[in-house]
Amino acid sequence: MYLYHFFGKSESAEKVRKVMENGLHSKTVSMFLGCGGGGGLFPDIINRIKNGDIDEYLDFEEAVKVKFSPYNFKKYVRFPIFTKQIYVFDKEITTDLFTYIENEYVEEMDGRGFIEPGFPSKEELMQKYWESRMHLDDYLDLDKKPYQDPEILVFESIPISLYQVFK
Repeated sequence: MYLYHFFGKSESAEKVRKVMENGLHSKTVSMFLGCGGGGGLFPDIINRIKNGDIDEYLDFEEAVKVKFSPYNFKKYVRFPIFTKQIYVFDKEITTDLFTYIENEYVEEMDGRGFIEPGFPSKEELMQKYWESRMHLDDYLDLDKKPYQDPEILVFESIPISLYQVFK
């Protein structure tokens, strides 16, 4: 089985070349997928929730987002599963968390936000996000996948020797 990190149309061949030369890590990720996932949106909250030595390598600022398929993208990196430091999260929670970022932008522009009363707080959403995590192996072993659109994060650099580049 392979995992994929793809590059959008607006990303140059130079960006892909840098990945080919320097490896795939948080500093070379595509603008389209990026890094960090939901855990990277509010690092102060997720670090409070992680609290302690549980899976210390789970550094969302260093995580690389990947997918199970390259979809219809023409430029992508493909690599085999090579580490246990790959987790799956519920991407729907990330979408809800991103609502807070969009709300801040709207508040700045219009003077008021759009988040309705009863919408979960950032802290509640971050807690749910953290609780949604599972190792990739565990996720793949499930007959019925719990997340319609999983957020897959690799918590280490992907060595050049493991991946193929398609452009």
